[in-house]
Amino acid sequence: MQFHKKEVLLVVKNLTSGGAEKQSVLLAKSLNELYNVHYIVLNAKHQEPKYLQLLSESSNVNYTAFNGNLLLRIYRFYTYIKQNKIEYIFSYLTAANLFAVLTARLSGIQHIYPGVRNAYLPPVKSIIERYLCNFFSTKTILNCFSGKRYFEQRGFMNNKMVVIPNCFEHITAYTPKQKKDNIVRIISVGRFVPQKDYDTALRVIHQVSKIYANIQYLVVGYGALEKEIRNQIAELNLESVVKIYINPGNISELLDEADIYLSTSIFEGTSNSIMEAMNANLPVVATNVGDNNELVIHETTGYLTTVKNVPEIIAAVSTLIVDEPKRQWMGKNSKVHLQNNYSVEQFRRKYQQLIEAAA
Repeated sequence: MQFHKKEVLLVVKNLTSGGAEKQSVLLAKSLNELYNVHYIVLNAKHQEPKYLQLLSESSNVNYTAFNGNLLLRIYRFYTYIKQNKIEYIFSYLTAANLFAVLTARLSGIQHIYPGVRNAYLPPVKSIIERYLCNFFSTKTILNCFSGKRYFEQRGFMNNKMVVIPNCFEHITAYTPKQKKDNIVRIISVGRFVPQKDYDTALRVIHQVSKIYANIQYLVVGYGALEKEIRNQIAELNLESVVKIYINPGNISELLDEADIYLSTSIFEGTSNSIMEAMNANLPVVATNVGDNNELVIHETTGYLTTVKNVPEIIAAVSTLIVDEPKRQWMGKNSKVHLQNNYSVEQFRRKYQQLIEAAA
């Protein structure tokens, strides 16, 4: 008897350079070893080259991006589902979730898994996701335990939600940081959006730079608040302290050269950027939001702080600036914690269990 490989489809609205999109690509690659995997981008105008490259590493993933107006894309999506006999659909973020769930139900698919990728949603999106979760999805997948608690309080059915944290691909072996100079480099990586609260980060760096002349702050990202961030740097006279990198191709190298990772987010899910810092053997100073307390073990892999608490964040950063052995020790602990809890193998196994349980 010939073994039947299940047909699994992953769908995103845009393949932009975001954490949710990256996790969808990593899921496609990992499930490709077990199932026939299809990957659809609903809007072909947005196709991030680095994620296309990741997908190309798994030659058997069936990749498709749709052009045309909304009705045409809905028709093409529906036709693709029917022609390829799709059995399981995993979607990412509200627009794709709505698109995928409704189209899938029209085509008769029973196994539908919309994904919520944060611990908070604006009210309108929260209402849409709650409706999809409670009435249409097989399960709604969240990437953080804090999100599950938050959404349950807002009417999401507990038994319709499941948490599968993000994974990290290509975890490297631990190597101690080798200092080439006396500069202590603090780095933040993230989109230039209110959620990341660069205002607080820059106020921290402003105060820290008055105490320690040997620091440098690397800001890595892109987004709508770039102008505001640059203006704040100028207002605080931090031009000689802060370097901005707009969506560079060498983020891993910048992390490797850094000494401390700083995250001042107001809310998070499971932070891809913090995992990247952990892989770079960095101690992490992060606000205690989302699942940051799952990633950062306070006083062991770094420090957890209160949101917008500038003095508290300054104290944590300052401790690490003056204590290189502690930075090395916490950085090594970060790597071990990442290896033990966020590998691709564990990620794949959790999704496989979900698929097989629904069969």
